[in-house]
Amino acid sequence: MSQATLTPLTTRASGGRSSWTTALLILMALGLMVVVALALTVNALPTTPLHVSFDGEPVWSSMGLAQMPPAHKVVLAAVILVSLLAAMVVLPVALLLGALALAAIVLSVVALPLLIAALVLAVVLSPLWLLLWLVWRAVA
Repeated sequence: MSQATLTPLTTRASGGRSSWTTALLILMALGLMVVVALALTVNALPTTPLHVSFDGEPVWSSMGLAQMPPAHKVVLAAVILVSLLAAMVVLPVALLLGALALAAIVLSVVALPLLIAALVLAVVLSPLWLLLWLVWRAVA
């Protein structure tokens, strides 16, 4: 008689992080580094001031990125990051929907006439099929 042995599953040490938590922390750190890099990029942009006027009357003048406080530059970098992330999600989804619509159009343009032709051919040849079936039943 053989004895079955049970081996316990290896468990992680108490207080250790799961792999999902570690991956989330790594992604958050990467996002923070991207925001810092974008903030430094915004800070390095040319400092040409912006002048806005309506009907020749200046409404807003001498506003440039150089005059923005550092907190506003970080917010601008975060907005740029969020818009890039949104574009990374929206663009592939839009391309996929376009490809699906194109596939549906191609199938309807090509397959529908072929299906109609097959139905017409089946109706036209139905007397022949009936005759062949009757001959086969008579022989068998």
